[in-house]
Amino acid sequence: MRLGGNRQRILLTLLLLEANRVIGVGRLIEAIWREAPPATVRSQLRICVSGLRRLLSAAKVAAEIETHPSGYLIRVPRAHLDLSHFEDLLSRARAEARSASPEHAVVLFQQALQLWHGPVGSGLGSSLLETVALKVNEDRLSAIEDRIELELALGRHRQVLGELTRHVAENPFQESLCLQLMLALYRSGRTAEALSVYRDTRRKLARELGLEPSEKLRVMERLILDRRPAGEISSGIAPALPMSARAAAATGPQDRIALLEREIADLRDASVPRDASVRPG
Repeated sequence: MRLGGNRQRILLTLLLLEANRVIGVGRLIEAIWREAPPATVRSQLRICVSGLRRLLSAAKVAAEIETHPSGYLIRVPRAHLDLSHFEDLLSRARAEARSASPEHAVVLFQQALQLWHGPVGSGLGSSLLETVALKVNEDRLSAIEDRIELELALGRHRQVLGELTRHVAENPFQESLCLQLMLALYRSGRTAEALSVYRDTRRKLARELGLEPSEKLRVMERLILDRRPAGEISSGIAPALPMSARAAAATGPQDRIALLEREIADLRDASVPRDASVRPG
């Protein structure tokens, strides 16, 4: 379908995010016109809805926009909505991961993520739409993290390096992705680059958010500094992994907190921080 512009895109996106539920006229107006709706905004909204109905009908899409006293609803079968398909695949992938079938889980995660072409609502200039889309966009990021965690557990750290680098560049404050990139670089024998990821993340957090890195990131930095300095790694040879990471590779995916639990406890009990950048707590 060729949509007529941002108004129709915002309208259709919001209706589909709330598929089979009525969205109030006020919310639609706020999403499309923000704080400055024109005096004729209700008639313009009706025109926008009417145009979208014609497009759906001409494209023979299995969806219909209904008018209700309080607003509008798009009636669409769950099987015809890619967001529902994504959620179903995600549920199956996580079930496979829990049942110790990581290879099959990776395939299901990949199928789910292939349904996406970028964040929902991106570039449409609607703050309300971005808020409504926040959950599904977070679900996408979570699926990316879970899939990469499985790939790392399967020893595919080199294969995911390029993708991880791109995701970290797009989501610099997503610390779990930064940690995964550090680990993938570390396992690939690229210790200096792994430490550089930590330093870059720390600078961005401090400069833009006034925050310090999470404990998990600080622990990962200490593991790299204390256990495998760059001078001890031969070119092209991946470093030996901490015990918990070896266990993850052998037994399947684990939660990232659990993955580093033993190292965190060891550092709390026995390590003294070298400087303020690695101070625990």
